[in-house]
Amino acid sequence: MGFLPGIGTSEMLIVGVIALLLFGKNLPGVARNLGKSMAELKKGLSGFQEEFRNATREAERSVAYSAPAPAPRALPQDPPRTRSTADSAGSPDDFTAPRFELD
Repeated sequence: MGFLPGIGTSEMLIVGVIALLLFGKNLPGVARNLGKSMAELKKGLSGFQEEFRNATREAERSVAYSAPAPAPRALPQDPPRTRSTADSAGSPDDFTAPRFELD
């Protein structure tokens, strides 16, 4: 059987006998109600799946896909400048650690 792998003919026969013993004369009605329930479940699932697909398509349409912007080209750098001690002494942007003199 395709829908229940691992269940053979003998297992299905045993299940049928147990169902006949449990439900007796009501077995056709029980089977009919079970079939209707399964059909409703499938219909509900397919409706949910279709709604999910539509929402996914809508979301994909609303998102604008664009190629990433090219990286800016690097500008040529000036060679590093060396500062003399006279230049750095008066600069307010430079932070220096305090110097301690050891005797």
